[in-house]
Amino acid sequence: MDGSSALAGRLRRLILADVSITLGAATLSFAINVAIVHSPYLYLLASLVVGTAGLMAIGLRPLRYGDCRRSLAWVAVANWGIAIVASTIATFTWPLMMQTALLPAVLAISVLSGRELGAALATSTVVAMGVVILGLLQDVTGFSPSVDEWVRDLVLILTAPGLVGLVAMLAWQNSSSLQQALASMSASREALAKQAEELRRSRARVVAAGDRERRRIERDLHDGAQQWLVGIDLGLARAGRHPAVGHDPELAALVADLRRSAHLAHQEIRRLAHGVYPPALTEHGLEAALAEAADRCPIPVRVRFAGVGRCVPDVESALYFSCVEAMQNAAKHAAASSVTLSSGVAGREVWVAVGDDGIGFDPTLADPDGGLMTLRDRLGAIGGCLAVESAPGVGTVVEVRGPV
Repeated sequence: MDGSSALAGRLRRLILADVSITLGAATLSFAINVAIVHSPYLYLLASLVVGTAGLMAIGLRPLRYGDCRRSLAWVAVANWGIAIVASTIATFTWPLMMQTALLPAVLAISVLSGRELGAALATSTVVAMGVVILGLLQDVTGFSPSVDEWVRDLVLILTAPGLVGLVAMLAWQNSSSLQQALASMSASREALAKQAEELRRSRARVVAAGDRERRRIERDLHDGAQQWLVGIDLGLARAGRHPAVGHDPELAALVADLRRSAHLAHQEIRRLAHGVYPPALTEHGLEAALAEAADRCPIPVRVRFAGVGRCVPDVESALYFSCVEAMQNAAKHAAASSVTLSSGVAGREVWVAVGDDGIGFDPTLADPDGGLMTLRDRLGAIGGCLAVESAPGVGTVVEVRGPV
């Protein structure tokens, strides 16, 4: 059953209970009038109470189509009307009629919202105050003084339990509905937390797979292309010592040029391999790899490492590549003259900060799909985080953190 159907079902039960209590009050009024009071005003009041029950019964029809608002409107008009009329004819009933006038406001809490709920609450309050005024400050019919005090007390005593029971039923249903909503919200939150955790694990697997591929490419370059180039260089060196080359200056110059080209190609592939995945990161850890990256940076880098030691490979890789990108950004985009690279351990986290003296920027205006988001994704995959402090003209500090 969906939320709308459940609400219609609860409202139906409450209206039926209200109709039953109203008819019971009418029956009680007829019985007391026949046996004790013998007043035409009480017959009139009992007849109006029966009419009120009929109006509330009409309010059941819209519930067939799930129209809780229209159903509530019928019930509200019926309750407010009989509260005013009853407190005018039989002033001693005003305490019960005040509760009757407030019932639509309590019902409206589960049906209406916003301005509609405010209007219902305000109307119920005004009617309830009117009932109190009518009960205490007027007696147009003169009916109440003609009724013995013990009869008035008897009417209140016999009628009050029905209203109290209806309010208790309403409170119980609202409490049950709230508990169900809280349980549903808790289940949704748990499901969302599981999805978020699975997403984090999936992202971590993607990043880890990328790092493994980086290491494979670095090994292939080192063990494959670089070794071939070393072999070519050695072969050219032997060729340069051949007597035929020694007697031909032009051939000797060609061999020398080929050796220089092979040497440059070797250096370029070595630089590329370091960019893909530096061997120092695997062999010596984060700080050693960052120190090598600082040496290759086109602007001066001051290194202030605290000796953080080794971390798990995924954490070291995420922190390393994030810091390298931050240094590259400082050199390319920040117009910085120097960079400070520092590290440390805080609790269960290792941190590395990259600070520059460049032009700075406003982090709130940064491209949401730009480089900072890439860094956050990489760090989030290992349970880390990124913090950026910057402002135009004061430089930038990028701090990355990961679990020890």
